Amino acid sequence: MKIKSFIFASIIYIAFIGGFAFFLDLGDYTLSIESFSLTLPIAIWFVAPLLIFFILALLHLSFYSLLNTFRFRHFFKDAYKFEDFAKDLLLEKKSKISFHTKEFKQVCEIAKSLKTQEKIPNLNQFNEILDTIKKIHDGEYVNLSKFKLENNNILSIKNEKNHLNKDINYAYNKIKNINHIKDELEQTAFELLLEKGTYEQIKNVKIPKNSQQVLKLIQRFKNKNLELSPVEFEVLLQNSNLDEKEYLKIAKMSVNLLNPDAILNIFLKIKNQKSEALRAYLYLLAEFSMFDELLEQIKNDDKKFADFKAVLTLREKNIKINLNQLIND
Repeated sequence: MKIKSFIFASIIYIAFIGGFAFFLDLGDYTLSIESFSLTLPIAIWFVAPLLIFFILALLHLSFYSLLNTFRFRHFFKDAYKFEDFAKDLLLEKKSKISFHTKEFKQVCEIAKSLKTQEKIPNLNQFNEILDTIKKIHDGEYVNLSKFKLENNNILSIKNEKNHLNKDINYAYNKIKNINHIKDELEQTAFELLLEKGTYEQIKNVKIPKNSQQVLKLIQRFKNKNLELSPVEFEVLLQNSNLDEKEYLKIAKMSVNLLNPDAILNIFLKIKNQKSEALRAYLYLLAEFSMFDELLEQIKNDDKKFADFKAVLTLREKNIKINLNQLIND
């Protein structure tokens, strides 16, 4: 309570008690202590203790008000200086600003720690948070339940991504029953599954794969960190929306992945269903030296397939060629 308000309220209260006591006209009372005696109206005896308590309370409030005046004088000065300190911190300057109050000294240390991520002695909870943040940024998965973060919190999302990355089965379980990706975490789980999951898991997920994702799976198959049977390879290509260049690129990648008969039969089926796979099939015919069949395929439109016509012409002249350079994807 402010001193002025306290004085005003106290005077009203004392006046009310004194006035009420005088109104009752209770007479006089004599206080005797050995040889000393004092006779006063009873109303005065009611008011006197109140006046004494009022004066003592006023002295108490005045004393602490004076202390606060000295204290907050430094506090407000520190508050003005903190803005300059914050500017130095942003500019990566070694600040020469010092603070008088312990509150701003601590705030200063915390502000520097937010910038440098360095721990502060005796601030255990703050240091625990710094440790947790470092673990998350280092790719670890930690239990954040004690911090009560919302699901859309940046740290919460990063931590969940770490969990997905650490446990491919967790990523699989997150998306195995959905048809469409709805958020960033589901997208991350799907990408990680394509990158690290087994093909059994990948084919069980109902989310459609784009052409780039299909190419990644073929690349994994080529790098021998994904197992595909000829049937699975064929189904993967048939169920994908690939363009002519992508089919050709896969054909080049797949030459040594399956035996020639298997790979040719797969692309033969696909090109009969999708015209985009025709050039890929022609490339495989040339790669496996099936020139008669290649000629049969292009004879009706050799202008469209001038590059494959060139392959046949160079072969007739026994000129060595680099098929991958001549047939561009």
